[in-house]
Amino acid sequence: MVRNKNGWGVTIGVSSILFCGFTAYCVLEYPPHVYIKLYHRIIPYLGILFALGAVFMGHFSYPRVHNLKVYLAGYLSGMTGAAYFLLFTKPGRHAEAITALLILMFINTLLYILIPSYVKYRITRRITYTLLAAQCILILLARFYRPAVAWALHIDRSSLFHAPVIVAFLWFAAVLILSIFRLKNEFHLGGIFAGSGLLCFAAWLLPAVFPRSSAIGAETILFTLVNVYLIIGIITHWFFRIEHRIAYDPLLQIYNRNFCSKIIEEQSSVKTTPPLAIAMIDIDHFKKVNDTYGHQAGDKVLHHIAQIIQREVVPDGIACRYGGEEIIVFFPNKTTKQIFPVVENIRGVIEGSRIPIARKRLSVTVSSGISHRETVSQNIMDVIHAADKALYKAKDNGRNQVKTTKTSLPSAKKK
Repeated sequence: MVRNKNGWGVTIGVSSILFCGFTAYCVLEYPPHVYIKLYHRIIPYLGILFALGAVFMGHFSYPRVHNLKVYLAGYLSGMTGAAYFLLFTKPGRHAEAITALLILMFINTLLYILIPSYVKYRITRRITYTLLAAQCILILLARFYRPAVAWALHIDRSSLFHAPVIVAFLWFAAVLILSIFRLKNEFHLGGIFAGSGLLCFAAWLLPAVFPRSSAIGAETILFTLVNVYLIIGIITHWFFRIEHRIAYDPLLQIYNRNFCSKIIEEQSSVKTTPPLAIAMIDIDHFKKVNDTYGHQAGDKVLHHIAQIIQREVVPDGIACRYGGEEIIVFFPNKTTKQIFPVVENIRGVIEGSRIPIARKRLSVTVSSGISHRETVSQNIMDVIHAADKALYKAKDNGRNQVKTTKTSLPSAKKK
């Protein structure tokens, strides 16, 4: 079967644990009180650089992925990181301001998950710049007006069993659960934001697990790594989003002919070794729908039918647009006999569905042809031709039915 590339992002989510482990390793192997220049010069400059990199990635993400979550995350995370290294690592640093800054990061992470993904660019900029301005004001107050964060003095992060640490753990659990339910099909954004949340949670725990000097050193590393992680996450999101656009039909929201061609050429991740069953599905009298109701109605019918097919064949089949109103479904490790009930069920579901068109509820039917690959000597095009032949048999016999035929063997063709 084809690997789901439009998922939550388990791999990148789990990789955040490695970032936490790397932080602990650096602090233990290179103690801050010994490697003073590393923690007071090198890491802060790297932190500022990666913070600006996050802003850059967020800003230039929009023309490519058109996602408010990514645009906002780049700006807010980058600004928080830059502010930390420019304002909070200087003399005069106070613990309550760092606590307030981490709480702001907690709020930001929840915000990334809860806000809508796709809005107009004008609204995206307005939301982002408004929140960015508000965050800048809050950060400046936290740094230069100590009474503004006096409440944070009562938040004790020095023990794993104190209420603030328990509440932070519950916050991270909420981030994880919300990301799973809300971002399960957002091109790995769920894992990216859950991983960012884990890094923030790790920063919150530092006073409880390290002595003061080590905790401050680990904090500077984590504030750097949050933006490194986000940059990697945005690049990952870009990659899978672009790959999705290349492989998917934007109208039908199933795989397109390009992806189908890769399967035919046996260059995809779909298992094509025998047995491999193929179903060709075609909408009956589709030209009449276009002529009567218009091409927009025809597009709506196509999308509706494609989604029914997609829903009914997953996880056993891979549906692709083959051309026009024809949809092809590949069933790895299946024979004609095994998939006949599935295709017949699709036919029945489509016949029984009603599509709202121009204040009417339109009913359409489909005809289908099935064949399967028995041996490696049969190439996939042989199977497609056989399934197509069965499809035309279904149409000739009155439509709205499923027909099957055997794929000819190469030796039989020669005779």
